[in-house]
Amino acid sequence: MGVAGTARERYFLAAMKRALILMFAVLLAGCAKLPAPQPGPPVPAEVNERSSLIPDGYQGRFRLRATVLADASHGPQLCSGLLFSNPMQCHGPDITNWKWEGLESAEQQGTRHGSYIVTGTWDGKAFTLTEPAKPNDGSWATRPPEGPDFKSPCAEPPGGWKPVDQAKATSDAMNATIALVSEDPDFSGLWIDETIPPSDTATPANDPRRLILNVRVVKDLERHEAEIRTVWGGALCVSLGQHTRADLLRIQQELSADPGVVEAGIDVAGKVGIEMWAAYASRQRELDAKYGPGVVVLRGRLYPID
Repeated sequence: MGVAGTARERYFLAAMKRALILMFAVLLAGCAKLPAPQPGPPVPAEVNERSSLIPDGYQGRFRLRATVLADASHGPQLCSGLLFSNPMQCHGPDITNWKWEGLESAEQQGTRHGSYIVTGTWDGKAFTLTEPAKPNDGSWATRPPEGPDFKSPCAEPPGGWKPVDQAKATSDAMNATIALVSEDPDFSGLWIDETIPPSDTATPANDPRRLILNVRVVKDLERHEAEIRTVWGGALCVSLGQHTRADLLRIQQELSADPGVVEAGIDVAGKVGIEMWAAYASRQRELDAKYGPGVVVLRGRLYPID
């Protein structure tokens, strides 16, 4: 298997391979135990189902939950992300008419911040309140986007999901497999599915022998499965992806430079997720036309409410 693509694509594939190897090494080494998932905050019974995509010609207000922070270097801003330093730091769009009076906040070394529900207008660069901000009390909630499905798309083999070669169902074999597939020009994606039989109490959680390794490639499933089987003996599902990982990384990098982008990532379904302060329906149509429908999914932090 060779390395294909431009030097830039090879760089990002190499970086991804190192990250994947590190991630799985931490996950699988020895008898590593992951903490039990902690439940998130309760979702109110009535949540806002509206789309964050801004329709054509929209001139109304927006609402969001946000941390607002001001320090010696800038006035009140909507935080795109928090740096938990001492004091805390963040950067984002300015709020043109913010008032701290009447709002609870934390102050440290000239920095002031708090979490609020804000409503106002957006001119593409700054946010202007149309009503006083109020504490983030849960009264404004939006249902999060559905996450990727980590279930293996392959049919369960006869006898169930289990290793075909115990000697190659190890963390070292897993890391070798990740290194192998991530350099292949047909590689589309990789994830693990831990389908735990209820009766299997002897095999520890995160043991490679109870993990289903999922690999997506854009063609030649049988050939790729045979190659993977030279190094990996655990449960395996090789499925078809629409785009190579190199192509998805290229799209992610192209769009990360767009003004207003807050986050950009790739999920196991082979979609590039782009989070922006303001996500316009017209821009989504442009991306669908350029990259194909559904390849890039826009989501905005500012929700139109009128």
